[in-house]
Amino acid sequence: MRKKDEIREYLFEELKANHTLWSYDKSNMTASSLTDELMIETVLMHLDLDNIDMLFLLFPKKLIKEVWKWNVCALEPRYHSSNILFATIYFNIKNPQRYVVMQARKAFRKKIAGN
Repeated sequence: MRKKDEIREYLFEELKANHTLWSYDKSNMTASSLTDELMIETVLMHLDLDNIDMLFLLFPKKLIKEVWKWNVCALEPRYHSSNILFATIYFNIKNPQRYVVMQARKAFRKKIAGN
């Protein structure tokens, strides 16, 4: 198993190679300058399953699930297929379709209440 710093650096380089960090100032950006939440969210949204598997070596499953629920599920229906896949494979959710729709609604309500 790789050290956590190496995994983080590898994922950061993958994100850069896939141009997913295009809107950020790259002049002083490093793997450690990305927040955990941003790292998890962008990997879930833009990288493949092998890279997503590495997230679970880097972060606790509970944290990954929270970021997924509030940040990626909230992007329904754009990431619907991915959300169903994550719910089924990574989080063992029994009724993924219902769970994802409910979570998207909760995230939407939370966003509306916050504004």
